Amino acid sequence: MEIAAQQNNNANYRDTASSDPVAQARGLDLRRRIQASGYMLIFALAITGAMGVIALMGADLFLSTTLFGVAGVILLAYIGVNVAGPSRKTPVLVGALLLVLYFYLLLSGGVNNTGLMWAVMLVPGFINLYGYKWGTVTLAGVGGATALILFYPDFPGLLAQYDTAHRARFIAVFGALTALTAILDSSRHQTQQMLHRLTAELESHACTDALTGLSNRREAYKAINELERRNHELAGRYTVLIGDLDSFKAINDTFGHSFGDRVLQDVANVLRENTRGDDIVARWGGEEFLILLPNTDVEGGGVLAEKLRKKVEALSEHYAEDVRVSISFGVAEGGTAEPGHSQLLAEADSRMYRAKTAGRNQVISA
Repeated sequence: MEIAAQQNNNANYRDTASSDPVAQARGLDLRRRIQASGYMLIFALAITGAMGVIALMGADLFLSTTLFGVAGVILLAYIGVNVAGPSRKTPVLVGALLLVLYFYLLLSGGVNNTGLMWAVMLVPGFINLYGYKWGTVTLAGVGGATALILFYPDFPGLLAQYDTAHRARFIAVFGALTALTAILDSSRHQTQQMLHRLTAELESHACTDALTGLSNRREAYKAINELERRNHELAGRYTVLIGDLDSFKAINDTFGHSFGDRVLQDVANVLRENTRGDDIVARWGGEEFLILLPNTDVEGGGVLAEKLRKKVEALSEHYAEDVRVSISFGVAEGGTAEPGHSQLLAEADSRMYRAKTAGRNQVISA
């Protein structure tokens, strides 16, 4: 049962990610960090393995055994990362393992006192794992601890022998490499953020009517499909309203298209301000609007349509022009018993045209 629930959660995550470009970008960034974790583990494995072999060749059995043991732990960590799959905990665990290796190399000097040469690779590793902000903060702490170890007189546990010039050069290289890597990653991050914003804007433009700010026909179809699928699973009901402004061509011809656009915007505001937050209000096309009402029967939809009709009619009093603004609504109810939204939309559209034929400025729901 828990496995089935997990599979459903994974499916929902994939559906969300596939429909949300920003979520896709964030998922790619997480995968990039996981990939960086894998590379750093491979690098750490190569370093410890190579030093273990060198120590073994030098007949230093204790050091070689220690290094091979560390290499085994790193290998297990690498296998675990690949088996467990993407997780936000992975960079943290890998970072902790790299820190242990770093301070070991710093304190012991590694093989033939070459530990610091390999330890400097911690800098790009941490920036890649945590990004330039947290990576820089972490490296600043590591750099401070390193300076303390190298320059504190007779620091406990420091077995390696470094001359003063060597210590100063390492701190300088460590700081410069941290700054350079952070600047480069900051530039990459800013570019990525800009792409995220552009992607979100493009997605918004693809779903929104430019004139009224309402959902467009594409987004409305998407919402209807989702509502139909959800309501089919939950045995729910929903109602569709299709409204069309009466004699709108005459308004455009008489007062001009700029005034007609203003009327469309005002009507859109009326519809948006007098519906619930989870209702979908869309510009269906031209002077036609669609309202999708979840958890609403045809009677409730008819009541709302009548309220909206009166609000739209009242707009006529707000214009200096002698214009009569009105709207005709068709109302239809959908649910599990309906064959599909195509017939439902056709039924609502047919009732709207019946309202037009019957004299306009009215609601027909049966």
